[in-house]
Amino acid sequence: MHRVLVACVVALTLMATVPATASECGYTSAGWNAPNGAVVFSRSDDGPIRNVIDAIGEFRTHSMLSHGVLGGVTHATMRDPDQNSWPTVCGTPLKVDQLRNGYPGLEQINQGGIYHFLYDVDGHGPEWTAWQLGDAAGAAQVADNIWFNHEYVTDASRVDSSQPIDRLLWNGARVSYSLFQYRDLESVHTIPGSAANNGMVCSTFLAYAHNYAGRGVVTAHTYPHELIANASNTLHTGVHAQCKSSLGWFENVALSVICPIFWNVCTNAGNQVANCMSANRCDTSTSTIWRAVRDDPNATATSISPDRIGGWSVHPVTSTLWANDYSHQLQWNSGGNVYGCWQ
Repeated sequence: MHRVLVACVVALTLMATVPATASECGYTSAGWNAPNGAVVFSRSDDGPIRNVIDAIGEFRTHSMLSHGVLGGVTHATMRDPDQNSWPTVCGTPLKVDQLRNGYPGLEQINQGGIYHFLYDVDGHGPEWTAWQLGDAAGAAQVADNIWFNHEYVTDASRVDSSQPIDRLLWNGARVSYSLFQYRDLESVHTIPGSAANNGMVCSTFLAYAHNYAGRGVVTAHTYPHELIANASNTLHTGVHAQCKSSLGWFENVALSVICPIFWNVCTNAGNQVANCMSANRCDTSTSTIWRAVRDDPNATATSISPDRIGGWSVHPVTSTLWANDYSHQLQWNSGGNVYGCWQ
């Protein structure tokens, strides 16, 4: 049933581009030390989002809403998109719908699920984690409104069908993870709000939740052209490098061998992801789209980052009700065990 977090004795199973026996599901201690309403932050050690965050001079790459030390977690995330089959993969390496409408998107999972979202079975995980609470009463109001009052649907984990996962609805539909949110959050932070792909990312969801609970609008930040130009270059270069190394989103560098050399698969992959983030054109690997944004001196980006949610970097400590707090070390230290899945 919804809102009941149950520890189950099920075989350990984990993550996106590795076999399902790795870390989409698993056990952890029954709870972390982040209070109800706290925002939990992390910094990944690699990947396209890390590329962009570093390029704009910020630190935090992911943010999540805690529902208490023994409770669930609400966040928006995206599994690695699958590669297209041959020969489509040569020109359009990643599946377009999965890149544009990231799965699972906005979801509510338990402690087992969030632990195995962050850490694989070998203990590999983010290089840094912390939580902030700030206004404790206001933060609890945000968490409780999302947990108890928001519309949702429930379906089964794709990895372990015995595990239900709640998926919040927005504008009557499930909320995908949309890379375009990094370029333009549109009106996600308003009520009712809307956005391309009916999408959010982790931090724009938190801005929405802040307003949904009646705690006020989290204003967006506009990044100047020189920063988004740098982010575009860094994103393309990072995706290209991951592809060449068969890391992250890319499992088979041998594709470069079976595809005609003029297709240049890894360059196309970098173009496809950069196009998706800069212009919501996830269906093409031509370089002219993202480069047009990069080379337009009037082009900017307007969004809400994890650092803005936490009041760090250039962002004021009045930006959210969480922002006037300092970073507390995140720990899983409750007794017992809980099993769960993150997708």
